[in-house]
Amino acid sequence: MTDEPNPYASPQAESTAASPFSVSPQGNIDPALLGKIEAIIKDAGQFWMAILLCFLCSGVGFVLIGPWYAVRLLQWNSIAQAQPMLLDPNAPRGSLAQKFRSAKTKLIIAMSFGAVILLAVMAFIALPFLLVRGI
Repeated sequence: MTDEPNPYASPQAESTAASPFSVSPQGNIDPALLGKIEAIIKDAGQFWMAILLCFLCSGVGFVLIGPWYAVRLLQWNSIAQAQPMLLDPNAPRGSLAQKFRSAKTKLIIAMSFGAVILLAVMAFIALPFLLVRGI
């Protein structure tokens, strides 16, 4: 048997992180904050699913989607101020910083959708009262 590496073996990962998100070497993030960051990224990644569920299930989901994503956006902003390394525009694709930066756009889209739906529901409720009064 030779000591040469097998050229057909699958590549081995250099780091064995428990999280699917790679933390940049620029700084250390405590596990509690990392969990919050992962939750924000996960919620942002599922905004289309949340919108679809609002259409399919209707009801309370329409009213809750805007505030939910507004809170997530506020959390995103506070983490961005506390951890400026996550805003690195040159972060490698698939890194925690890149996923965190792209989450902002998704959070804004979902929050805007929630605001539009909330205004539409309010108009739908107010319209009969306005028509009865003749306005």
